[in-house]
Amino acid sequence: MKTGFAEINGAKLYYEMTGEGQPVLLLHGYPLDSRMWDAQFEEFAQHFQAIRFDFAGVGKSGTHDQDFSLVEDIKGLLAFLGIEKVNLVGLSVGGNLGMDFALAYPEMVNKLILVSTGLLGWSDFSPERQKYNAHLRECSDQEKVIELMCKAWVAGPFRSTDEINSDIIENYAIMLKDNLARENGKGKMILPETKTIDRVENISAPTLIVSPDVDFPDFIAIANYLHEKIKHSQKVVLPGTAHLLSMEKPQEFNNLVVNFLK
Repeated sequence: MKTGFAEINGAKLYYEMTGEGQPVLLLHGYPLDSRMWDAQFEEFAQHFQAIRFDFAGVGKSGTHDQDFSLVEDIKGLLAFLGIEKVNLVGLSVGGNLGMDFALAYPEMVNKLILVSTGLLGWSDFSPERQKYNAHLRECSDQEKVIELMCKAWVAGPFRSTDEINSDIIENYAIMLKDNLARENGKGKMILPETKTIDRVENISAPTLIVSPDVDFPDFIAIANYLHEKIKHSQKVVLPGTAHLLSMEKPQEFNNLVVNFLK
């Protein structure tokens, strides 16, 4: 296991790397960090060179004092590690980031795995998502925010947290508490000039789209849209899962990823 900090574009980014074989980089959701891949990291290392890192401003990573691009942070990290081509696994915001990287640097991406992915430019928000967003805007107490987010993202809009393994909720809440309490850096995140939704047809990497079935309907619709637009794509629905499906059903998810990459 190799761990440490890479100074990328002026920020110290924490990373971990273990295993041998083709590199697989795990891109976490937001405002989570690389701990969300605890159930994947060691298992993937039995088959591949597994890499995970904390995006700037979360987990153990520092912040940027200048405006920054997460796509360029990934490129910088891969250069630091001496990796020329990689498989990307991204959940939620991490999925959108994986697409943006694959579009910016197609020669550096072998395969792409999108999990409960978001899509920059998607505007068809479901009533459930609109209701959640409204409640979140009204919340000023951090404990209430965390409670609301646990319900929305771990259980999903159609289940209660009582139906979910308490360890998953606890681990999710710990990451939220740690990352929501952090101060932002001075730099602002730079997004691609053209929204991802307008460019997805240009993704050339073989792509696996892993979709939940009890998440907000938005993400199920996004998965269907991407499957239609990305030429070399497969779509798999993991039954009985909400947004954080890799945490909720880790073994089933791990099997899907290993089989696709092999």
